[in-house]
Amino acid sequence: MALLEQRGVVVTGAGRGLGRAFAIAAAREGAGVVVNDIDGDVAQEVVDEIRAEGGRAISAVASIAEWDAAAEIVGRCVDQFGSIDGLVNNAVAYGFGHPWDQGPEEIRLQIEVNVIGALYCGAHAMRRMKEQRRGSIVNLTSNVMMGNVGMSTYGVTKGALASATFGWALELMPHNVRVNALAPGAMTRGNQLAGEFRRPNRAPDSPDLVAPAVVFLLSDLSAGVTGQIVMLMGRRLGLISHPQVLEPVIEDDHWSAEAIAEAYECIYRSQFQPVGRAATTYEWLPDA
Repeated sequence: MALLEQRGVVVTGAGRGLGRAFAIAAAREGAGVVVNDIDGDVAQEVVDEIRAEGGRAISAVASIAEWDAAAEIVGRCVDQFGSIDGLVNNAVAYGFGHPWDQGPEEIRLQIEVNVIGALYCGAHAMRRMKEQRRGSIVNLTSNVMMGNVGMSTYGVTKGALASATFGWALELMPHNVRVNALAPGAMTRGNQLAGEFRRPNRAPDSPDLVAPAVVFLLSDLSAGVTGQIVMLMGRRLGLISHPQVLEPVIEDDHWSAEAIAEAYECIYRSQFQPVGRAATTYEWLPDA
């Protein structure tokens, strides 16, 4: 039996790039797929490609940044395929440039699509999944959340999805619903738009190389996995650590600024964390 047989899956922003690869891979494993995108033509092209291979798919042309539209996307999956067993929060709005050069429209667009849209889709999907007592949500994050020159605002939105992953995983554990995040790397539209803010260490990989990670996270192969950030940068697989409070934690009834300064100089300075993603190890490949 295929890994996603008889399951309904929503992939947002699935008309191009990684979203397209995720939708096609899920359909090939037996899922009925709702292909969401704001561009109806590219969404239908993906649907037609899936159907040509004998798979099941429908399009949902809508902006996930609208509450009722997000509800409609999830509802279409239930109506067409009988349930929503998987949600891939992939839709994204990019922004490149230094934060002092960005205006309110660019900042707001990234927040509305990358964060609010994912929260809207997640809320509607979770309500159904709780009733079913099954489901898997995959949030697309990025190693850019660790810090990347020229993508600070975008990194904020991807850090928000990582945080949502941790919280949702805890909230949904009692209901048998899993939530994980994926930090991908591949040649996408965002990679092409990045321009001066991308360091071309090597040619980026095809989105098709990243799609198996989403199939894994949606399927029973990851039955014991929740609250994790999987990294698949083309051919390189890894796991991204969670934020944590470092030891030792020192107590004092009356902290002063001078005492804090002494503690940081004598105890914590050696524990200061590097700023930015591991640039010496992984070249920057933004997700889509």
